[in-house]
Amino acid sequence: MSGLLVLAIAPAIFILCYFYLRDRYEPEPLGWVVKVFLVGAIMVIPAALIETPFPSGLLTAVFVAPIVEESLKFAAVYFTVYRDEEFDEPVDGIVYASAAALGFAMLENVMYVMEGGVAVGIVRAVVSVPAHALFSSIWGYSLGIARFRHEKDRLFLIAIGLAGAMAFHGIFNLMASDSELLGLIVILVLLVPGGWWLAHRHIGHAHAHPASAQFLTGKRAPPKESPGIPGAGIPRERGSLSSGYCTKCGNPLSPDTKFCGMCGEPVERV
Repeated sequence: MSGLLVLAIAPAIFILCYFYLRDRYEPEPLGWVVKVFLVGAIMVIPAALIETPFPSGLLTAVFVAPIVEESLKFAAVYFTVYRDEEFDEPVDGIVYASAAALGFAMLENVMYVMEGGVAVGIVRAVVSVPAHALFSSIWGYSLGIARFRHEKDRLFLIAIGLAGAMAFHGIFNLMASDSELLGLIVILVLLVPGGWWLAHRHIGHAHAHPASAQFLTGKRAPPKESPGIPGAGIPRERGSLSSGYCTKCGNPLSPDTKFCGMCGEPVERV
């Protein structure tokens, strides 16, 4: 029993650590990451309540489940950390999206593995658990970019990201529902590797965004203090913040910044 539980939980923790370590300029507070992870896990409950009335079958797997699950994982980020000051660079969207997705995947995995055993646990560790993070990293990237755009652009960017994640999720479920070997081959050869490639591409683009420029120090910064968890992080200097402030939101600006790191407004120094 304990071995199965470890098999069910460990993959999500391992993959979450991987995504967390990709935030190399200004790592997020562990307290926030854990909170979003747990809220993501809780979202399994409303997902089950919403999906249960629908007949089990291909249409539910391909259309209903992706819409419900990606929306709930998105809510786990949007209604917790998204408006917080710690959400201060685009890559944070990917980190928190993966945290919510992996919390969801972990609890879902526990149920499947405890019922299906070791074989199910191994397959899901390689395929289903990382897939949840890869789906959600799509809208996580859009959410991270939207955080630093004008308000009129945000809804469109977020909607595009969610639609992409739902489509990817639906295609994955379609292939997973195929009893033939072809479905598994498509997942292992195309979907999962393609998802990792896309996630890495999004992480690279997020780091290159102007909002991340103020954190470029050439080496990984130590973690920030975690909210509500004394000693879980170490406060650090953000660098010389400077000589000016954003005229739109009042955010302090570093001397060489061309765009506000908080709202994305072109810099006008005052």
